[in-house]
Amino acid sequence: IMKKYILIIIVFLTSISLSAQTAEEFLDSVIKKMKSYDDISIVYKITNIQKDEYTDSSISSNGFASIKGNSYIMNMDGQEMVCNGEILWTHLIYDEEVMVSEATEDSSPIFIIDTFKENTTMSFVESNDIDIKTIEIKGNEDEIFEKIQISIDKNNLTVKKVHVFINHDVYSEELIYEITDFKTNQNLPDSMFIFDETMHPNVEVIDMR
Repeated sequence: IMKKYILIIIVFLTSISLSAQTAEEFLDSVIKKMKSYDDISIVYKITNIQKDEYTDSSISSNGFASIKGNSYIMNMDGQEMVCNGEILWTHLIYDEEVMVSEATEDSSPIFIIDTFKENTTMSFVESNDIDIKTIEIKGNEDEIFEKIQISIDKNNLTVKKVHVFINHDVYSEELIYEITDFKTNQNLPDSMFIFDETMHPNVEVIDMR
């Protein structure tokens, strides 16, 4: 019986510790864990919703991305971006073109993660799933987004969904990224983050450096 009550107390104290965290502190713990991995690979579904006075449209597609330090590869909607931290290849698959440019610091996933919280306010919002904590982020007037809601599995600190709300002058837009597969520490080779022109002999290379 004593053991049972001790377990109940531990669970209770743990829940207090978690709930006592501010939204920013909780997001910091998620970011810290993400940056601890040697590499990350995700598969996701993206849904684009656009609404105006007359229309309400929704289009979905799938994509994947891998990150290793400042290197990354992203593939979505006929566009592939490959970066080894120094060179960025933007491959327009259907146009059979690849644009080569210098990678900039502000395009690095690590830089984006580190600076994402600047000029924003964060708060928890209600979630229908007891295992999910949702953080709502609102930017200042200069931000292109109205708000972003990030849904996080509180048990393993992995992001499950990112919901972006954008207000344009004449219509509203929502981008919903749902993570369908999440893998870490796969020992991804560095060659994965270099665009191999020999694998795409018909692609026109446009060097913008």
